[in-house]
Amino acid sequence: MRALKATYYDGKTSKRQEVQIYFDNPRQLRVSGLAHELSFSLSEVRIAPRVGNTPRSIYLPGGAKCETTDNDAVDRILEHRRSGGWHAFVHKLESRLGYVLLALVITVASVWGFIQYGIPAIAKQVAYSLPPAVDTALGKGSLSALDQAFLSPSELSEQKQKELRAAFAAMTRDLADEHSFRLEFRKGGAVGANALALPSGIVVMTDELVALGKHRNELVAVLAHEIGHVTHRHALRRLLQDSATVLLIVAITGDAMSITSLSATVPTLLIETKYSRDFEREADRFALGYLKENNINPRHFADILSRLEQSRPGESDIPDFLSSHPATKERIKAFQSAS
Repeated sequence: MRALKATYYDGKTSKRQEVQIYFDNPRQLRVSGLAHELSFSLSEVRIAPRVGNTPRSIYLPGGAKCETTDNDAVDRILEHRRSGGWHAFVHKLESRLGYVLLALVITVASVWGFIQYGIPAIAKQVAYSLPPAVDTALGKGSLSALDQAFLSPSELSEQKQKELRAAFAAMTRDLADEHSFRLEFRKGGAVGANALALPSGIVVMTDELVALGKHRNELVAVLAHEIGHVTHRHALRRLLQDSATVLLIVAITGDAMSITSLSATVPTLLIETKYSRDFEREADRFALGYLKENNINPRHFADILSRLEQSRPGESDIPDFLSSHPATKERIKAFQSAS
């Protein structure tokens, strides 16, 4: 085999020396032109990947190295070595910028698609495969935490609370759902007019929201929406989506109790995090179905949504069911069209 012209550096001084490199066989490298000829097994030698036509480094044992510009010859030699495929692949990528950009676009699109569609789909499957006991464990202590951080005792009359609880009980009595539904009232304060669906089945309605309702069926419509969040397990699914590590553990091992490690985040999620576009629409569809089945005009929900929107212009802490995902006007129009 013909010699490769190279420059030798001993790794100890800055001295350089012109040498010839011979690959006597696929496993042996020999450096000639020094005072003493050097010979190494190729398993002891590291050859750097090709980067364009820049000099190629061949690292020798003991810290010495050789540099050669005969990249094509080195590539041919590497074809006889197991590592040759990797070196060739690196060079092909480097020399074909279009492929690199295409690979980058595909990678970014794949990651985006998995986050946008893959994780929610996995979270949904996992959530529906878990028993309601998981929701109960997640919701345990959530109401107390909300009371300590955000809410205060309700000032509604006993009669008003009794009336709405009776309506809520009638709404949930015949549901094919194992959650332990319960309606609670609290003064919202900074939270304002709002309704919150805890994973366990507890729905919290604030005094401010009750005061905003001009018709009993407006509040019934809001309760139907929140029941939809519970039956579709939106809080659990959102927790799973926000914690991909826990989601993968549950999906792979089936260890449902690992989810309870997220229970401390439930109050913050309910108050500060808006449900996704799909979750809101799913809860809206549930509410619309209930209203139609019970001969309640869907316009009642549209009316209270409009009033809520007007009561909080420009504020960021809009109630979950008044979220901008989807836009409130779009949701109002949907219920008006169904009336």
